[in-house]
Amino acid sequence: MKLLGGALATTLGLFCLLAMVGSASAATQSSITVSPTAGIVGSRISIRGQGYSANTSLVVEWSTVDASWIVSGNPPQVTGLNATPIESTLASVRTDALGSFSVNVTAPSDYGGQHTLQAVTSSGTVLPGKGIFTLEPSFHISPASGPAGTPIEVTATGLGYGSYSTSYHLYWDNSYVGYFTAISTRGATNFTFYASGTPGTHYVEIYQGYPGPGYLNPQQGPPSSETQSVFPPYIPFHTQFDMTTGQSSGSSGSVGSIGVASLLVVAAAASACGLFITRIEPERRKAIARSVTVVIVIIIVAVTGVAGYLTLASSSTMSSTSSTVSFNPVASVDRPAIPVPQNNATTGPRISVSPDIAGVGQTVTVTGAGFTPNVQLPLSWSTRSGNNLHGYQLVSKPLRNVTSDSTGSFSFTMKVPPDLGGLHFISMGSLTKHSNATLFLQRTASLNATEGPAGTVVAITMSGVGWTFNTNIAALDYDNSYIGYGCGFNSGGNVTFYLTITGAPGIQTIDIYPSIWWGAINYYNQSVVEYRYPLLTPQDHPQQMPSFHFTFLITSPSQQPSPSGDVLSSLAFPASAGIAVRSTLAPVLSSPSIGTTSEVLRGQ
Repeated sequence: MKLLGGALATTLGLFCLLAMVGSASAATQSSITVSPTAGIVGSRISIRGQGYSANTSLVVEWSTVDASWIVSGNPPQVTGLNATPIESTLASVRTDALGSFSVNVTAPSDYGGQHTLQAVTSSGTVLPGKGIFTLEPSFHISPASGPAGTPIEVTATGLGYGSYSTSYHLYWDNSYVGYFTAISTRGATNFTFYASGTPGTHYVEIYQGYPGPGYLNPQQGPPSSETQSVFPPYIPFHTQFDMTTGQSSGSSGSVGSIGVASLLVVAAAASACGLFITRIEPERRKAIARSVTVVIVIIIVAVTGVAGYLTLASSSTMSSTSSTVSFNPVASVDRPAIPVPQNNATTGPRISVSPDIAGVGQTVTVTGAGFTPNVQLPLSWSTRSGNNLHGYQLVSKPLRNVTSDSTGSFSFTMKVPPDLGGLHFISMGSLTKHSNATLFLQRTASLNATEGPAGTVVAITMSGVGWTFNTNIAALDYDNSYIGYGCGFNSGGNVTFYLTITGAPGIQTIDIYPSIWWGAINYYNQSVVEYRYPLLTPQDHPQQMPSFHFTFLITSPSQQPSPSGDVLSSLAFPASAGIAVRSTLAPVLSSPSIGTTSEVLRGQ
């Protein structure tokens, strides 16, 4: 029995020891809790940690990525996204005597989706225990009201880089406008579109979508770690814009005063009649009162009719005046900055060009130095030859002959020739890329008419459209509704849209956006790249293509064509197209053009 009791006591002791060890281990197990677990940029986050070494300085790190589009191939195309994991410091903390800490922080501006929070020592050791916070997308639209043509700025944060969170799609009155992304701007972006339509309430919606357009029932889609909320105010996002007429709110006040003044006159006359009647004997008073009453009623009807006529006449005059008020057509561009590689040679033969970004027809200065003095130098212009099926090759064409001076230098001005958009080299002989001049030929756009009746056909002409899958396309919106796209790879960089102006009298909007024509065919690309849709954020286009905005004033409803004949339009149809046009175009009043000298840049 003593032996059995001793064994039992030993066993119980071991169990107690293991329990104590397990308890101590549990007590020292480090952990981090986050509250709330999801929110938008700027949300307050409470972070609590326990189980760490006492009185120790730690850093709370926030996991994220460096994301960018992957562009490769011949012709270049988007082949996916590159997302390199990195860590950033969210907060510095110090544990207390129990090894715990608590800190409140603000959710940083970053890509949307899940972010891991972990404690790290001063030596860089990542400690056990992690918290998860999901950064949700958020949107703000300003202003909330204004007349047709008002610029409306959309500010977005928390956009992601995955299948469910890369692309967001904008709708105006249930018409598709385009999509926007924020890959190259770390999940935050802004862009401008323009109010269109008639006075009243207009509705704006933003949806996710992969590939586009918008995914309308995300609440019934598969679960995703990229976002927790699939209901407003996050996604779908709904708001409204109240379009005003822009006319004076006091326009009806002066007309109303006519009626009020008239009634006051009638009332005064009635009072005078009443005073007169009271002084007449009763026998005659009733007969006179009936007659006066009839006269007063007639006067009231007559005055009311006059007042109504004056109201209509005044309203018609004001309406006519407002329809003939001076119209200032808008032509603006949102052009992202493009770095242009230049030659870095400081000795020997070398050529430079200034400016190094220009549109077709713009004057540039070409300068050379380091050449043999007083010799003729044949210069060439590089371009691309080929097609999208078999690829493109870099080829050189003769540009001009120049003669160096006694110092071996030369300088001349030239107009940029019509050609494909993108990089072009001005070179001579066996010069390398480090000594050639490099010019980026950028897109420009023009509209050949800015006002006329409904049914007017306008020409929108673009130059400098590129040759790659990412730059050979432009997408067209009319009154915030996507209607189609055009390509310039088979026309030497020229794209001409012929557009019939439709709608009620008033301001209409025309917008040209960058897009992506095609790319690698695989599931991943199909889920993060939108093909042949308008991209509303030019700064996030894989090759930074600009967007253009125009306004057109419809002066009257559609006019019937003249039965007698043909009116040759003022449209700039290419002579080689062999197109005859029958139309009743209004005279071209003005032709705004967007290029390098008339741009309205972002923020200006």
